[in-house]
Amino acid sequence: MEATKVFLLGAVSFLLASTVQCENVLFLGLPIFSHINSMTFLAKELHKRGHNSYIPVTLKLRNTLKISEGARFLHMKDPGIEEFARLSTKIFSPGSVASWKDLQTSMWKMCDSLLLDEEWIESLKAVNASLVVIDGVFMSSCLTIIPYRFSIPFVFMGVQNAPSVHRTPWVYTAFPFVLTSYSEQMSFKERMINSFFLISAYFQAPMGTPSKSIKTYAPSKPDISFDELLRKAELHIIESDVLIDYALPALPNVEYLGGMQTRPAKPIEGDLRNFVDNSKNGIVVVSFGSLISELPKEHLDKVGAALKKIKYHVVWKWSDIIYSSPNVFLTKWMPQNDLLGHPKTRLFITHCGNGGQFESFYHAVPMLGFPVYADQSYNGKRMEKKGFGISMDLHNYTVEDLVTNINEIISNPRYKSNIKMASDIFKSRPEHPSVKGARIVDDVIKYGGGFMRSYCQDMPLYQYFMLDIMAVVLASVIIVILIAFYILRKCFSFLCRKKEKNE
Repeated sequence: MEATKVFLLGAVSFLLASTVQCENVLFLGLPIFSHINSMTFLAKELHKRGHNSYIPVTLKLRNTLKISEGARFLHMKDPGIEEFARLSTKIFSPGSVASWKDLQTSMWKMCDSLLLDEEWIESLKAVNASLVVIDGVFMSSCLTIIPYRFSIPFVFMGVQNAPSVHRTPWVYTAFPFVLTSYSEQMSFKERMINSFFLISAYFQAPMGTPSKSIKTYAPSKPDISFDELLRKAELHIIESDVLIDYALPALPNVEYLGGMQTRPAKPIEGDLRNFVDNSKNGIVVVSFGSLISELPKEHLDKVGAALKKIKYHVVWKWSDIIYSSPNVFLTKWMPQNDLLGHPKTRLFITHCGNGGQFESFYHAVPMLGFPVYADQSYNGKRMEKKGFGISMDLHNYTVEDLVTNINEIISNPRYKSNIKMASDIFKSRPEHPSVKGARIVDDVIKYGGGFMRSYCQDMPLYQYFMLDIMAVVLASVIIVILIAFYILRKCFSFLCRKKEKNE
């Protein structure tokens, strides 16, 4: 009997093992904590499905990331991400001399630093990956050249939602373009501007286009346009959700899966725990992100002054001691997710980064936003539109404005009620976003992504926009008008001649 059990167990194990297709997955993105952190959660779920994940990171970033089961970290040199972040912040500052050209030049340098490093490229090739997951944001999109060079498929996973790339049919007057920061309810002028930006994106070089030709970086491959390369993606995972964003359309290979990194909170430890435990009225968590190293001093001074005037304890991720106060705990690093999940947390003051918003949303903590750059203004707008908090202008407010808004969000129950209901719906779903993402990526690994692709993703633009059909219709209308004009002219001439004869 015992021998029979052992035999059956062995047979089942063999059958299960034979059905598992263990593959190596390479994750590629610039060394930005929030972006790479989301990737580790997908990597963990892929490991449960039998796959191994490899993520290149810098030494500095490696020391801040927690080891994720199934994720193996590879070496990456710093391509200059801090300079890029500094320029990104300055561009959106009033009176700044920094320009988009400076930012583009910085991005080109980062791409060249990585794509022309043959030693690093060879180390990635040695992974022998079956699939590459690219951070879906414009400054990382040049890394799609690596899977093209290796002749392996790739998918995008990130915050960027570019209909000009994934070709989802888009109603330009109803679905806002991120960089316009409009809501879904646009005025006539806003609909005009939104349509212009969205349509023009199809006819110009994609954001993130490298400075050199594809052939330069992949000499053994045919030279193609960067737009054509981006559209080869098997799958687009967009880190968004209808509960926190507007309702947006999608083709079968476009999935909205925001909140990959959301998870229950763990207990807080050490001095931070003592500080939080001693708060009588609750705490306010303040963080302006891991990438933003420079903020206007005037803004920081106002925040520091306002935090001293409120009755709540504050945990602020900042290290300048001039802003210290008995009710303010300054720290270079903090367990943000665990703090947001603490029962005493009343408010999250944020730069409106996508990852931080989802953590706050998951734990049902209302937000007060100070967008800095990129998609953050859009994120602040959608947060306010959903009734999850208030978005403020980083460069135009007073200390009293900030104090008033802090008290308003905490004391007005509608903010908490709105975000709590959305959070409950999010948690009630049968699959966590990282689990669903891993399942879909696993399908791509096993079967490819062709079964999800639409022909419209490969159509020439003149066909996609029906320019040929409109040309035929327009020509037909013109011909009909000309024929009608000709007939009327002949009829008029005939009547005139008849009238002359009768006279």
